[in-house]
Amino acid sequence: MPDHPNIFVIVSDTFRPDHIGINGAGFAETPELDDLLRRGVTFDNALVSSFPTIPMRTDWWTGRFGHPRYGWQDLEPSTLPDILRRNGYTTQLIADTTHMLRSKFWEHVRHFSFRRGRESDVPFCRLNEPPARVVSDRRKIRVDPGVGEGPVCAEIQPHTNFTTHYEDQAHSSLLAGDVCRWIEGNWKAGPWFLWVDFFDVHEPWFPPEYLWRHYQPRYDGEPMVQPNYSTAEVYSPEELANMRARYAATCTLTSKNIGRCLRIAADAGLFENTIFVFLSDHGMFLGEHNLTGKSLITPEKFDVFPFHREVARHCFTIAAPGIKGDQRSKVFAQAPDLLPTLLDLAGIEAPKQPAIEGVSLVPAMRGDDTPVRSTAITAWSIRLLGNNFVHSRRPAITDGEWTLMLFEPPEPQPPQLYHTKADPGHERNVFSQHRAEAERLYAEFITFMKAHDANAATVERHRPECVGLG
Repeated sequence: MPDHPNIFVIVSDTFRPDHIGINGAGFAETPELDDLLRRGVTFDNALVSSFPTIPMRTDWWTGRFGHPRYGWQDLEPSTLPDILRRNGYTTQLIADTTHMLRSKFWEHVRHFSFRRGRESDVPFCRLNEPPARVVSDRRKIRVDPGVGEGPVCAEIQPHTNFTTHYEDQAHSSLLAGDVCRWIEGNWKAGPWFLWVDFFDVHEPWFPPEYLWRHYQPRYDGEPMVQPNYSTAEVYSPEELANMRARYAATCTLTSKNIGRCLRIAADAGLFENTIFVFLSDHGMFLGEHNLTGKSLITPEKFDVFPFHREVARHCFTIAAPGIKGDQRSKVFAQAPDLLPTLLDLAGIEAPKQPAIEGVSLVPAMRGDDTPVRSTAITAWSIRLLGNNFVHSRRPAITDGEWTLMLFEPPEPQPPQLYHTKADPGHERNVFSQHRAEAERLYAEFITFMKAHDANAATVERHRPECVGLG
């Protein structure tokens, strides 16, 4: 057994916690993930810090809150795998999340393997024939700015990968095969750090027909393989049901393939000396709040949706040797907490510089329910159309009982306040009745921003007069 435990992190992009069966979803079936959650400690109040794909992974790997400082960018030195490597770990990245390739995450690990072809990534062009149209009504599929009448990513992906029909051809199946082979080749050695990044359940969704028909037996319309990243009102009830069925089927298939990896790990005895982590980076809307997708992307506009729980909650489970399994923790857990938690479990001291801003969740894993923070803040730093880059766009601030959403310039809107404890679905905006609660959460947000290096322009953009609190 190595001096330090192995660390095995599994990420599934866009996996909503309420689509894991053991979490009480009642719709998606995920028996393999259910088993993993029974082995570990699940943080039910895990909330996105820096949205979306790369900002969340940057927060995971650096232990710092990114949205007040930077957005979607390449990683800087002193990341989680850098620290582990200095402490004797072999580091490996296996992924089909091509954004990580473009953002140079591979520079921070000793070994890396990428499967290409997700979304609009085209490792080999196919010029002899154009991509086939998936949906005839362009209002019902994501059309990015500048695409015009050209193919969208939900059409490029099957064209690039020669549309798959069988389960073993699915992206998650191919990636799981890589992971299983890696485990077979390394289970006796250690310590090692393995980060596996499944782009599933991110759309477009092309699960085998028998899987999505398990959730929607009768449907003969066009395949709703990708949401429009806009309003849900353009879809018929049957089309929305098909979107949800395809998402649920992809959750089931991803769970099945993660289960393949975990079965080999279990057979090799790795649960005795390995920390296992299951994460997702955020969720998405499937018609809730009259929205589909996770942000606003149309030919004319690029912006952020409100951070309701369907998007803002993410999966966060840790199973570790010596830690009792089948536990639930209610403390706020956010992405920067991953790095100090894993170092704590591995018995490695965190570096002093740059300062780690996350908090070790090990006490919570041992049953201490003392809050690690009073509020959790979710926001995005993005480059809006017109090349206007803004930090901490449309933040959501919650203390667990109340949730405040701010809508700063450009296009300011009045604040929204929800009594989350009594109204978890955020159906009733009670800002006018409980303004004092909104002002309290706003004050905590400004304090957080100033403590995390937000520049003067960002603080100015969130002045009370700019967000409807003046």
